[in-house]
Amino acid sequence: MTSLVDNGKPRSLASLWLLIALFALPMIAAWVLFLNPQWLPAGRTNHGELIDPPRPVESLRLQTAAGDWFDWQSVQDMWSMTLVSEGGCDAACIEILILARQLRRATGANRQRIARLLILMPDANGRLELPDLGGLEGTQLLIADSSQRGGIESLFPLQLAEQAIPIFLIDPRGDLMMKHDTTKISSKEILQDLEKLLKASENWAQGGRYGHQ
Repeated sequence: MTSLVDNGKPRSLASLWLLIALFALPMIAAWVLFLNPQWLPAGRTNHGELIDPPRPVESLRLQTAAGDWFDWQSVQDMWSMTLVSEGGCDAACIEILILARQLRRATGANRQRIARLLILMPDANGRLELPDLGGLEGTQLLIADSSQRGGIESLFPLQLAEQAIPIFLIDPRGDLMMKHDTTKISSKEILQDLEKLLKASENWAQGGRYGHQ
């Protein structure tokens, strides 16, 4: 393709396209790596365990405490810090929810781009006790019936026999992509991962739908 300068002589646009490519390629490369973290080199600095490949969670049919079906679109474009517990949420579970609230606040203005979810499912005997989440306003309680247990266990790498309560991260596309074992990783390390992900996705995720403090 050519263009004409003022004196009527043709001029190649190759240099213009080359300039555009030089600016665009780094952004394209960063976008591709963000969407495919499994392609990052082995020396990456994340502290959490990457779930590879990421697992879409929208197939889970969960209810809110009010009895409505949870709409995964309500947390689209947000990073969701997610806990999974069976039977109820004991003192150790509440402590991790408090940690999640503190981590969210520590991200400053970016907290509007972070949701907090607690998924409860019945235990092996079918028992389920709803917790009192007083003081944890903003934590969305989601309830699974027994039919969803298999789906949850296949999606979330759980160790229910152990007492570890991990924090899972669901990305703005609705894919489960990282697990933080709170018995092995410090809150500072979790925050570092969260801040890196927020920065990497700042032009992608559109927050502001989760306005509690």
